[in-house]
Amino acid sequence: MFIMERPRTLRLIGIALTLIACSAARTLPANESVEHLFGVWNNLNVNGHFGKDSPWVYLGVLSLRTTEAARSSPSGPDFLLSGLVNQDAIGYRFDDHHSVYVGYAFQYTTPPLARRDTTENRAWEQYTFATPTPLGKLQLRSRLEQRTVNIGPGAAIRFRELIGLSYPLNKTWSLVASNEAFVNLNTVDWGPVAGFDQNRLFVGVGYQFDATFRTEIGYMNQYIDRDLTYDRIFNLVNINFVVEVPD
Repeated sequence: MFIMERPRTLRLIGIALTLIACSAARTLPANESVEHLFGVWNNLNVNGHFGKDSPWVYLGVLSLRTTEAARSSPSGPDFLLSGLVNQDAIGYRFDDHHSVYVGYAFQYTTPPLARRDTTENRAWEQYTFATPTPLGKLQLRSRLEQRTVNIGPGAAIRFRELIGLSYPLNKTWSLVASNEAFVNLNTVDWGPVAGFDQNRLFVGVGYQFDATFRTEIGYMNQYIDRDLTYDRIFNLVNINFVVEVPD
């Protein structure tokens, strides 16, 4: 069975790597007015099932984001807790390959990740496809978001597409890479402009402690396209802790 499906699997890998390369190219702009900042993101992910062998699943994410102050900051070089994100969702797994989720996210953001202190409420819907390949686990994730904030009226609609690959080195160590592109589908007064929004490219290593705990640590390049001003690239140390709750 695997031999028959191998050409299709290799085509999927080729498409995924091509898309990663094309979207990641957006993180290397030639514009000299791009501002580079450093930061550290810490993320805790908790996943589980609603009962043994249940197709219904849940997830929770807590993210603390510390970044370097913008070059225009009156305080000069400094590191700030500039982002706090909490996400919760329920989902349904049709099989080992296909799943859908509905979720909600609360995000509090301060400069330089936002023009001013911002509270965001975000509803989202997601489809995930995952499959084993000769190069490891391939994941494609499509998410549609509806975003409202405290600093202005209107709902911003944003689409996100993530492509990820995890290559096992042995039973505990793995190489991980992903790329996620963000596209605004409409323009609203408080900020988002229809079109390309940002791109996040991640490369790192993963370590599996046991069946419940694993971590992924690496480098993330976040390129943000900012309308009417200079763009930003955040060079981030990204630390992910993942908890798979036993059934």
